Amino acid sequence: MKRVRDYIFRDISSVNENSSLRRVIGTMKLHRSSAVPVVNQLGEYIGCINEQDILDAAIPAYMKAIYDTSFLAGLDQITANLSGLLDEKAEKFLDKKYPSVSPDDSMSHAADLLYRSKGTILPVVEGKTLIGLISRIEILAIVLDEDKEQKE
Repeated sequence: MKRVRDYIFRDISSVNENSSLRRVIGTMKLHRSSAVPVVNQLGEYIGCINEQDILDAAIPAYMKAIYDTSFLAGLDQITANLSGLLDEKAEKFLDKKYPSVSPDDSMSHAADLLYRSKGTILPVVEGKTLIGLISRIEILAIVLDEDKEQKE
């Protein structure tokens, strides 16, 4: 059985719960990532922030109340609201229920969590320590590994 430990991406970036949203967005942009893990002052994993969490915070409340598929907030209004949030702490946007896996979990379990959560990354946590990530590409790479094994 393939385990998470065999596919962990260890060269990761995270942000502290007290980091500003400006830093969160900058980190996501720098690493071309749609989500970033968040750690507390002790370096313990506490959740994740993804692009959708940030965009949801930037959409005005009244627009959420009348939201349907044919009505979206204008980009100018979203960016204006987002500009007002840039100095807020990361913890305000944190999804504490964002799924994570341990190195001993199966890749099948990781794939299921990624699929069900519609996430792009899964933090890999040992105890309370963030040790790496599993992304959708690692799930897809399993197919290449299996194909290579079959050809050998």
